[in-house]
Amino acid sequence: MALVKTTAIDNNFIPWLLWRPPATANGSPPDNFTFNGPQVVAFHFVDNRHGDNLKKWINMIDELAQEYAGRILFGLQDISNIAKFNGNLNPEDFGSYRKGLPPRIYGKDCEGRVYEMHKLVSTKYLREFCEQLLKEQLFRAVVLGPTPAQDSAPRNYFELREQSSGDMLVMLYDPACYYWPIQQRMLRKLVHLLSNEDLPIVVVDKANNYLGVGFTRWLQMVNCHGSTIFSSPRPDGWDIKLQTRLESTRGYLRYIARNRQPELRDFDADGEPRGPEDALEYIQYLYYS
Repeated sequence: MALVKTTAIDNNFIPWLLWRPPATANGSPPDNFTFNGPQVVAFHFVDNRHGDNLKKWINMIDELAQEYAGRILFGLQDISNIAKFNGNLNPEDFGSYRKGLPPRIYGKDCEGRVYEMHKLVSTKYLREFCEQLLKEQLFRAVVLGPTPAQDSAPRNYFELREQSSGDMLVMLYDPACYYWPIQQRMLRKLVHLLSNEDLPIVVVDKANNYLGVGFTRWLQMVNCHGSTIFSSPRPDGWDIKLQTRLESTRGYLRYIARNRQPELRDFDADGEPRGPEDALEYIQYLYYS
């Protein structure tokens, strides 16, 4: 069934241009339409004063909306409302209207998690974005093993974090940068050192992934080609500590040891190996609890 472009007002009194099914034969209006699946939402200067009707971009969205009818809901909003779509987004970050400016495109999965499409806005890349959104593969992460053969299969980072009950060290990296092979060797050494700890080392290829919008904002604050995040579960969510990449495995170990609560079993708060007398408390816990 072909979709129709419809102007609608949501519960927050925000106007949308939506692609929805037409009215049925019995006259049911499109306003009764509800959709609980994933969404792709474009934001642009809809109310610009330059006479630009955004026809090029609307036609592109229309093509994809028809292709994914029933699977993804497509919409267009004015960029002034972007903060209401997600709290990590601010309309002031996108400057003012410029002729030919492409829209900002975001995907929202069934859990309400929002991802930014950072590639060139085109039919090809938007289709790729939609396919990964449907497969829940927009923000893929890999848990490093001691060797590449022991790495985990890529999976959605948010799902990985939600299923983890403890701390995680996460590196977001750009594979094209010269430092990455060196950093990767450091992290694999770290996996060996932490083999007795319940602390996964997770890597995310930020060049070939569509990150969650919160991560995009954090990376803008740390302007480098590699960033580490120490993520700890808390009763009210996750505590995130952001750090630029470090220059040695020793530096990563110290960084983890200082942030880990409770402390590591094999290392003290300064990242130094525990002596036998320091480890006694943990041995007693293992055998007498």
